[in-house]
Amino acid sequence: MSKIAKASANKKHNIPDFKVVGKVTPDIVKKINGLVVDKKANDVINIIDYINNRIQTKITNVSVDTWDDAFETEWKRSNDYSTPTCAVFLVSKGSATINIDNKEYGLSHGELILVNEWCNHKLVHKTSSPLTMLLAQFKWDKEVHE
Repeated sequence: MSKIAKASANKKHNIPDFKVVGKVTPDIVKKINGLVVDKKANDVINIIDYINNRIQTKITNVSVDTWDDAFETEWKRSNDYSTPTCAVFLVSKGSATINIDNKEYGLSHGELILVNEWCNHKLVHKTSSPLTMLLAQFKWDKEVHE
């Protein structure tokens, strides 16, 4: 049933499974990396405002995380087909991949990536080199985001 519900919701909201919005400025990458060491309120506001402007809506549940070990998250998926929600991924240091419905996509340094949360997805960091990334969410609006 969930495949039928997802297909119907995707058609209604015209939401892609995966989308590269584009590169962010080097200054934004630097500020994200700096948040791990210095939690500057002005930098947080600047980063969020920049991303809000790029995707033309407000992001929520924003976090900046860093990992020093390889890992693989559990599969995640939203069953709330009434609210089209996207996850935001922005790697500012290191590299990672995201598996979406068993397809693997590289998360390139400095790229603003959107993932449809109705898809099965998991984050994979295959090396023990440091990884720093910003994670967030927003509500997809087909009138704005197509």
